Amino acid sequence: MNANKKSLGHIFDPSLRLVVPLFQRPYVWKQETYWQPLWESIKDVAERRLNNTPRPHFLGAIVLDQMKFSVGDIDTRQIIDGQQRMTTFQIVLAAVRDRCQEAAIGSYHRAFTKLTTNEIPLCDDEDAVFKIWPTNADRNQFRAVLTAGSPEKVCAAFNLKKVPSEGVQDNLIANAYLYFYDTLSTWLGPSAEPAFAERLKTLWHTIKDDMQVVVIDLDDNDDAQVIFETLNALGTPLLPADLIKNFLFQSPDLKNENVQAIYDKYWKPFDDAAAFWREEVRQGRLNRPRIDLFLQHYLTLMKGKGDEVQATHLFAEFRDLARTQTTITVKDHLKSIHTYGAIFQKFMSGFSRNSPEGRFFYRLNELDTTTVFPVLLEVFKRAGGIPSDEVRSVLTDLESFLVRRMICGLTTKNYNTLMRALILHLRNKDTFSAKAVKDYLLGQDAESTRWPKDDEFEKAWLNRPLYAVLTRARVRIVLEALELEMYTGKTEKITIDSKLTIEHVMPQEWEPHWPLPQEVSADDATKRRESLVHTIGNLTLVTDKLNPSMSNGSWASKKVALGEHTSLAMNRKLFDLNLWNEEAVTARSEKLFEMAKQIWPRPDQV
Repeated sequence: MNANKKSLGHIFDPSLRLVVPLFQRPYVWKQETYWQPLWESIKDVAERRLNNTPRPHFLGAIVLDQMKFSVGDIDTRQIIDGQQRMTTFQIVLAAVRDRCQEAAIGSYHRAFTKLTTNEIPLCDDEDAVFKIWPTNADRNQFRAVLTAGSPEKVCAAFNLKKVPSEGVQDNLIANAYLYFYDTLSTWLGPSAEPAFAERLKTLWHTIKDDMQVVVIDLDDNDDAQVIFETLNALGTPLLPADLIKNFLFQSPDLKNENVQAIYDKYWKPFDDAAAFWREEVRQGRLNRPRIDLFLQHYLTLMKGKGDEVQATHLFAEFRDLARTQTTITVKDHLKSIHTYGAIFQKFMSGFSRNSPEGRFFYRLNELDTTTVFPVLLEVFKRAGGIPSDEVRSVLTDLESFLVRRMICGLTTKNYNTLMRALILHLRNKDTFSAKAVKDYLLGQDAESTRWPKDDEFEKAWLNRPLYAVLTRARVRIVLEALELEMYTGKTEKITIDSKLTIEHVMPQEWEPHWPLPQEVSADDATKRRESLVHTIGNLTLVTDKLNPSMSNGSWASKKVALGEHTSLAMNRKLFDLNLWNEEAVTARSEKLFEMAKQIWPRPDQV
C-alpha cells in the first residue's frame, strides 16, 4: 500500500470517483457528535487564516482500493475507510456552492462546483458526475441533495425544516446539508457586506488547502476485508452488523453472483430502515443499537448449544459460526438474517397494541425482559411469521411464567441460561411447538427457573406490597391487564392509549381522613393497614390529572371524583361501596386474583 498526505483540493479537484461499496454502513454522522465538531474545526482554521496565521488541519486517514474501469470511464476507487468524512465534505462543498449561487458570485460558484462535479464526456453512467458515490441505501438522497441547488428545494424534497433540530435521526444527508448551509451562512454574514467576500475567499482556501488527510492506496496484494476489520478493531466506530455485512458481501462465494440483486433482496431492508435498526434502545442498564440486540438474539438461536453469546463480540461470534457451518452458503446466511430480522422488527412495532401479540410485546418491554426473544424468533419463523393459536399459546405461557415469578419476587438472573437451555432442548427434539415449550417450563423445579403454582401465586398476590417492590411500569401492566379482563361481550371497551397513573384507593398518607378501626389496638390496626396499603387490592388506575385532585382525600370524596371522571371498569366496581377499609382491600385482592389466574394461567392447574 502507498500512503500520501493530500489536501481536499488535491483529492476533489481532479476527475475522480470514490465509491462506497454496498457492504459499508449507510451515512450515520449526526449534528452533536460529528457535524458540529467538524464545523468548529473548519471555522477555527478559517479564522486563523483570516488572522494571517494559517495552519493545516489533519482529518485522519482514508483507505482506498483500486477498481477496474473501462476506457472513457473516470478513475474509480472504493472507499474502504473514511466514507463518512468524505461524504460529509462533499455535503459541505455543495452547501457553500449553493450559497455562492444565491449570492450571485459566479466565480466561486464555479470553483466549488468543480470540487463536487466530474467532467464525464465519454462516460455512460450519469451518476459518475458525483465525486463521492455513497452506499446503496444513501444514493437517492445524496443525488437529490447534491443536485437540489438550494436549502428550500432540499426542504421541499424531504419535508424538512430549514434548520434541523438537535437529535435528528432521519434524512441525515439532507439535514447535514441544511445544518452546514445555515452555519456557514451565519459565519459568512450577509453577502452585501464587505467582509463577505474576504470570508468566502478564506473559506475556499481553508477547505481546499488547509483540510488534509493521509490517503492510503491499496494494491493488488492488500486484503481489503482484513484491513477493514483491523481498522474497526483499532477503534473505528462500526457496528457488528457493518462487519458482518462486509464479511458476507466480500466473500469469494459471491464472485459469480449478481451481488447487487442479492443485496437488494436480503440486506437492503436493514439499510432502508437504518433509523430503526441503529437507534439506541435501553436493555437493562445499557443503551445499545437495536440491530445489536437482534444479532445477539439471532446468534443465540443459531448457535443453539446453550453457550452464551457475548454482546461485545457479536462479529467474532458470527464469523466463527459461519466458518464452522461449511455446508451453509453466504446466500443462506443472508437469507436467514433477512428472515429473522423481519420477524424481530415485527416484535418491536409490527403488531397492534390491541392484539394479543401487541399486548404481549408491550408487557414484555415493560418487564424489561428480552431473553425470550431467541425462542420467539424460531416460534414465529416456523409459523411463517404469522400469529396463530400455536404461537399465541407460547406467548401466553411465557407471559404467565414471567409475571408469576415477578409477583412472587423470584429472581430473573438465570433467564438467559434458562432460554439457552430451552433452545438446546427444543433443537434436540426438532420442535418449537407450544406443547414442547410448556412441558419444558413445567418441568423446571429449581428456585431460579420454576413456574409458581396457584397457591404460591395467590399468597404473593394477596400479601406482597407490589407497589413498593415493583417498578411503576410493572404494576401498571398488571392493572391494565386486569382492566381488560373485566370487559365482557356487553361491555364497551376502552382503549388505554396513554399511560395512566397508579392511585392508592386508601392513600399512602391515610392518617388525616381514614381513622383506624376502634375494635383493635392502635398498634395492631396500624400494622395491618400498613401491610395492605401497597397491595394490589388497594391500587387502581386514574388519569395523571385526576390523581393529584384525589390525593389523600377521604373515601367519600374519592368516590365522587371517580364517578365523575373515570371510564374504567375496575373503578366502576368501586362506586357501590360505602366503606373502604382493610376488609374491602382484601376482598378486592381476592376477586382480582381470580382474574389473574385466567390472565396468567399455569397449564397444569387450569
